[in-house]
Amino acid sequence: MANEQLDNDHDSAAASSRPAPDLTIAREAVGVIAHMLGDGRSVIDPTTTIWTAEAAEELRSRIGDNLIVGSGQGQWDKLDQQLQGAPRDVVLLAAEIVFLREHPLRSALPETRRAHVDRVLSHLDSPVTVPAQMSTWLARPTGIAGFEPGNWYNGAMWRHVTWTASFVRYWRGLPEDQREAARTDPWKLQQAMLSSGNDRSDIRNALQFLARPDIFEPIASAGMKQKIRDGLTDRIGGATGSDPASIDRDLLAIRTALAGAVEGPFHFWTPGVEELWDSSAGEPDPAATDVATLAEPRSRHFWLYSPGAQASEWEEFSTADIMAIGWDELDNLASYPSREAIRQALDVEGSGGSMRNAVLAAWQFQNEIAVGDIVYAKRGRREIVGRGEVTSGARFEPDRASFRHVRAMKWTHTGSWEHPGDAATKTLTDITPYRDYVEKLEALVTGDVEPGPPVPATPLPSYDKAAFLSEVYLSETGYDRLRSLLLRKKNVILAGPPGVGKTFAAKRLAYSILGVKDPSRIQTVQFHQSYSYEDFMMGYRPTETGGFTRAEGAFYRFCEEARADDDDRPYFFIIDEINRGNISKIFGELLMLIEADKRGQELRLVYKNETFSVPVNVHIIGMMNTADRSLAVLDYALRRRFGFFEMPPGFDSVGFTRWQQEAGSPTLDCLITAVVDLNRTITEDPALGQGFAIGHSYLTRPAGSDADDAWLYSVVEDELIPLLDEYWFDEPFKAEEWARRLRSAVE
Repeated sequence: MANEQLDNDHDSAAASSRPAPDLTIAREAVGVIAHMLGDGRSVIDPTTTIWTAEAAEELRSRIGDNLIVGSGQGQWDKLDQQLQGAPRDVVLLAAEIVFLREHPLRSALPETRRAHVDRVLSHLDSPVTVPAQMSTWLARPTGIAGFEPGNWYNGAMWRHVTWTASFVRYWRGLPEDQREAARTDPWKLQQAMLSSGNDRSDIRNALQFLARPDIFEPIASAGMKQKIRDGLTDRIGGATGSDPASIDRDLLAIRTALAGAVEGPFHFWTPGVEELWDSSAGEPDPAATDVATLAEPRSRHFWLYSPGAQASEWEEFSTADIMAIGWDELDNLASYPSREAIRQALDVEGSGGSMRNAVLAAWQFQNEIAVGDIVYAKRGRREIVGRGEVTSGARFEPDRASFRHVRAMKWTHTGSWEHPGDAATKTLTDITPYRDYVEKLEALVTGDVEPGPPVPATPLPSYDKAAFLSEVYLSETGYDRLRSLLLRKKNVILAGPPGVGKTFAAKRLAYSILGVKDPSRIQTVQFHQSYSYEDFMMGYRPTETGGFTRAEGAFYRFCEEARADDDDRPYFFIIDEINRGNISKIFGELLMLIEADKRGQELRLVYKNETFSVPVNVHIIGMMNTADRSLAVLDYALRRRFGFFEMPPGFDSVGFTRWQQEAGSPTLDCLITAVVDLNRTITEDPALGQGFAIGHSYLTRPAGSDADDAWLYSVVEDELIPLLDEYWFDEPFKAEEWARRLRSAVE
């Protein structure tokens, strides 16, 4: 393909609207692509012909037929193994394919692109020098042109290499007249790519753009292309189809239509254009939002703290309203990105010791204590000398003689109290999980025998129906029905197969009714075969001295907290695996009291000479896995008191479809199609049914992770296939057939 073909405008308006830097990087790559589609010679070593069916098949088989699975090695390490001993033409072919896949990446560092090409070329028996022209192309700074790849693209190098090799093999088998037609007609070139085997849309889209930037957009994600097209179909009178060619033709028509209305060259994500197809454009980018704002709201924590050995610094700290820690050999704690970095700074002699307590104290002081937390100051193991509230973040004060790592405090109580038992000897201990212990300290120092529920240390983020639907893959109609059922019955059970997000949905359902993410009004427990009434409500438990003491259970405490609040402020008690426990044994007399029309009615408790009722503002949400063969039929008495809501897999929900499009992973698309087909088979199986279907959570990328094709492969091998072996333990051939189909989707 000659360079001048890139300037052959199919539509002058559309051509003039394309940013010049995109056209420039395509012109640079077209020399490689012209040889790929033409004489087959290498750009790196023009004396060698590399774009041949034989070299392509050798490269494809070295990788595709010799997969190295697992996360123990990176994808480039695996490629090193697969290229060992490869012929010269195969190594050069791999290097130029790697160049093509990374050349259109806007954010890729030039040194990284160059290092990847050099790494492949290092497998040559005799060294080769990258031509000066290609070196210039590889040195392009970031942010100039091209598209932004996602983790799906970055982690799929081996798939891109094998797909391109398969295309080259197919291309060389076409009659010359068909190849000549495709070299001049972009749509015939695209059809050749689509016909070459299983489509890999991200690398195909990248190569299409490099070959014909006058026709194809610099967008690798097929899902993103469709999202843009669907959002702008009104500009062209509607979509012409959902296949790749129709979407690309529609995008070209849309660009032509917009060119007259948008001033100057543009991308589809240019400000003023993006808003036309993406209603969320201009809103804060969740991916760029501070992690703390996305995480679950953090409740107040309680800490036990030593202000110096034997409280040697307590007089200064209590007077100055501060808390501080030593380890003065450390710089500003904010400069250490990890616990290991702190350990290395403390281990000046290089002993390799863990220094666990010192490292943990320094890390927690800087990163885990939050404004609003409660701190108990102690002297030794037997005396509490103060209680206070944290009022600032951590700061470094290098001018102090010692104890340079400081936080501001409001010491609300100072004095001397005998510690109940022996206190931990560490400088800093998070005692939040030990609720009985915290309550003893609160009662000891403040005199508050029954402290209220833990309060959030930071302002609570709002949460509503829209937020629920953006996170939980349920239809709007389903949400409305579920919310109404819970408010009417007071008790609801979310029933469904594994992986539909029942536990995740339960807490978000509660948040959506509360209107804020308030964990202080939500409590979660998990039932199991040994869970009892004593754990749930009240009973006698052994003490350290060998006797017994009456202890209140989780539900009793929760009801008392809710009772102390206003009736119009709802509370939610969440029970995971509700059908795993002995319901009659656990609930006892509560089976009557939890009914919606029995709220407020009182019964005398077995273990305490008092009456008890379930407050009207308490709601119970249970979760039940319908695919657990080991569970008995749910207690009919419980069934009558709970509303049941079936949660199906959400692959067809608006939220999941949006996430799938934005992920832009062909492997994910193939796997979803396979799982949807699998669910149809499971549902039709009389021994299984819909309650055993595969949930969407299996294929939902974990938040904050670098999920890629390797992750999907692990999901198939380590989660889905073992599940199918259990489902069809008596039909091994059926399990093996579906295992093969799932593996083929991710290979």
